[in-house]
Amino acid sequence: MSEETRKLSAFEAFAQTQQTYAEAEEKAKQEAGSPKVERFRIGEDGEYSIRILPLAPNFDENGNILPMERKGYEYAVHQFFLTIKAPAKKGGKAKKLSIPVIRTTDKEVGFSVDLIDTYLKIAKEMYADDEKLIKFISDNAYSGGLRWNYQHAIMVLDVSSDKERAKGPQLWQCSHSQYKDIDSAKMRLWKELREDGEQETCPISSFTDAYPVKVIRSNNNGKTEYTVEIGRKTLNIKEEEAEKLLELPRIPEQLYRYTRYQFEATLVFLQQYDEEHDMEVCKESDFIEAVEKLKGELPADDNSHFDLSGAASKDSSKEETTIDSLWAEYDVIVDQDLNEKSDEYQELREKIRQFIEDNGIDVRISRSKNNQQLLEEIDEALDEKAKNKPKEEKKEETVAQPSRRAPKPKVEEPEDKPENGDENDGDVKTEEEKVDETPRRRRARPGREESEEAPAEKTEDETSESATEEEAPRRRLHSRRLR
Repeated sequence: MSEETRKLSAFEAFAQTQQTYAEAEEKAKQEAGSPKVERFRIGEDGEYSIRILPLAPNFDENGNILPMERKGYEYAVHQFFLTIKAPAKKGGKAKKLSIPVIRTTDKEVGFSVDLIDTYLKIAKEMYADDEKLIKFISDNAYSGGLRWNYQHAIMVLDVSSDKERAKGPQLWQCSHSQYKDIDSAKMRLWKELREDGEQETCPISSFTDAYPVKVIRSNNNGKTEYTVEIGRKTLNIKEEEAEKLLELPRIPEQLYRYTRYQFEATLVFLQQYDEEHDMEVCKESDFIEAVEKLKGELPADDNSHFDLSGAASKDSSKEETTIDSLWAEYDVIVDQDLNEKSDEYQELREKIRQFIEDNGIDVRISRSKNNQQLLEEIDEALDEKAKNKPKEEKKEETVAQPSRRAPKPKVEEPEDKPENGDENDGDVKTEEEKVDETPRRRRARPGREESEEAPAEKTEDETSESATEEEAPRRRLHSRRLR
């Protein structure tokens, strides 16, 4: 366009199209993405004081509040941790990957089929005459089965100290039993207050005139127990805390996300499950049909992928382990209610020790410190190091586990804490899932005859090696699908 045909001068044209501060601020927010939500965990014995927050509303483009689809303070979710075995490199140690997935057929997730549910249904039809196998696969993940863990997601403030509270709202995924204890205590208190002519609003989640909740984790002869108490003095929410809650992604945005990466990881897990337990469910036509159906429902723009060979080829070097990956592993352990005597807890402790040594971090390991305390001290040491070297570029690793959690109150514990087990009653069972729970133990593959059963002390690597070098392929006992 020529200067003659233009109605405005160059300066006038640019003056009318300059970016305002509000527009620049909005653009910066969009480019930064959703704010990160810290996770709250009760992973060690001790007392944890929290202030439960109500569900935050959504707004339309004009700033008006939209009708609430759900009121209260929690959303429920079925979660399962896939344990995938990555093949070891020559001369290396085999890896186990833990990846959390959610039930895709839950209403809030919105898919028409779930692979784990489909697999379990077909397996029960195919091997209905093998009671031992059916009982095993119907058990919880801790015992090697395929039963979902039922949790409730709640936004909370950690009010154990001013320092912890200053971190703002955090996401807590508690077990169903913990949620029921809290809800029952709430209803008892609410009833008493109403009888006295008080408290029309929720006594534990309202912004004003509501009480904090204390959750006490303890060890009772090797069994982890939780006790819930409601405080005696009300604790109001501050205006800035309410603003922060509105800025964060809503719970459904954080909770009900299912990716192609998780889909592909689930398929690898179930194929390995088939092989390990002498089954052939993944070869069934209705399972293959379910796989294709779910694949077709995934978003077309989801380009994430699970690469088993890539996971296996990575070296366990100091560059691969980060504080974020250590926190992620700790989250997996806590979500599965594994205690400090578990292999997973002890393996993580060794990784923490190695990380401290490799990076020259000034943190001392002692028996009186649990893994959570060590990770908190590493966090503080790294933050202090970053302040002293602000220009140093930080290397970060993308982890397919839950996001890095915020440090929690430190708990003083005795030298030799005799914790041997955890509660596992947080699962909600359907009629099809109601089976007797069995303690965790090594078991022979269900397809093996009693006379062929390997000695209990024989390792998995020895069993695999002997099967390759000495034995002919074993006859499968499970071959007929019962209809």
